[in-house]
Amino acid sequence: MADRILLIKLGAIGDVLRTTFLLSALKEKYPGCAIDWVTEKNAVDLLLGNPFIDNVFVIGDKINLKYSKVINLDEDERACKLAGSIEGEIVGFYWDKGIKYTPTAKEWHDMSALGERPRNDELKRKNRKTYQQMMCEVVGVKWKYQKPVLVLTPDAVEFGKTFSEKLEGGKLTIGLNTGAGGRWKLKRLSEEKTAALADRLVEELNARVILFGGPEEKERNEKIKGMCDYNLIDAGCGNSLMEFAALVNLCDVLVTSDSLALHIGIALGKKIVVFFGPTSPWEIELYGNGVKVFRENPCLCCYKEKGIGKPTCDTYVDVGMIVDAVL
Repeated sequence: MADRILLIKLGAIGDVLRTTFLLSALKEKYPGCAIDWVTEKNAVDLLLGNPFIDNVFVIGDKINLKYSKVINLDEDERACKLAGSIEGEIVGFYWDKGIKYTPTAKEWHDMSALGERPRNDELKRKNRKTYQQMMCEVVGVKWKYQKPVLVLTPDAVEFGKTFSEKLEGGKLTIGLNTGAGGRWKLKRLSEEKTAALADRLVEELNARVILFGGPEEKERNEKIKGMCDYNLIDAGCGNSLMEFAALVNLCDVLVTSDSLALHIGIALGKKIVVFFGPTSPWEIELYGNGVKVFRENPCLCCYKEKGIGKPTCDTYVDVGMIVDAVL
């Protein structure tokens, strides 16, 4: 009888997407296995249509199926309690009067927010393994540069096609996603630097530049457009998840913070330039398709959501570094 595996990964949305690289590795190790996935409602669209997934459940759904293996990669109480409630071999994190972990997950736990402080932060800064390498070690599969999988829906493809009709043909298309939603303010590139970057990309590469953003960044993007000497193409800040992905797919090069757009760009095989502030550049796997922009500094890999005073994280990233990376 073939294995049936339940994989639990709730969030963040970008982490859900990048974790899909594991699916092909699991299929290789357990030939003929069926794989189901439990996630948050806001991440479901990223998993639908994935040829490696049999069923997608939202956390809280009743699951009546039996599993030979339950893989939980989230140190989240709901995820851990779910993992502990299902019969089958548990890998990763589970609940037993608190959040516990299986032996292969110890290294990841020790450098996580639930690890012993301040040792966890020290281990995080010293780590040079990618997220993918770490997850392979947790799950017990071989790391062979398996790629994440994102399948655009027909509606999303049509949306991208319609939007592309606004674009001038024959020009290099560069996407700018320099915000990072509402939570991670220190991941952002400032409005001033974003505008200067957009102008230089137009001047030096004769590129058409698409400005991306989420619902929290509408006002920010209006400021950026007002600071630019050249017109930007506004992707809008009210797109659905799949529409956003379809617009990223129009880019020849995506310049982005360490955010959801990064993981979408990677999954779609885009050329990537990613700049870093408070998160680890070493954990990101670009699959040979990109350049990481950062300087060693006290802020790098601090994992703080908000800064106090100056300098801020983007002090250590200048426009010239990003232009050089795009070139």
